[in-house]
Amino acid sequence: MNRSFRMRRAGSEPAQAFPDSGRGYRHACPSCGQNLTLYDLRDGDQAYWCDPCGKGHRASDPPPGALQPLPDVS
Repeated sequence: MNRSFRMRRAGSEPAQAFPDSGRGYRHACPSCGQNLTLYDLRDGDQAYWCDPCGKGHRASDPPPGALQPLPDVS
């Protein structure tokens, strides 16, 4: 079961920005397709957040469609 975050903690800073996966995937919002921002949570876990949609999920529990294949650049 996926847990969505309806509100982001006020004043929380995003974690370091990471590049797209070296395995050929990017972490994107399943609703709008925008790249997600990685945040550190108070409980020590991390979560991805979509600013335009106002939705997110824990990094350990991505919903279907969150990992999208990168275009083939060869």
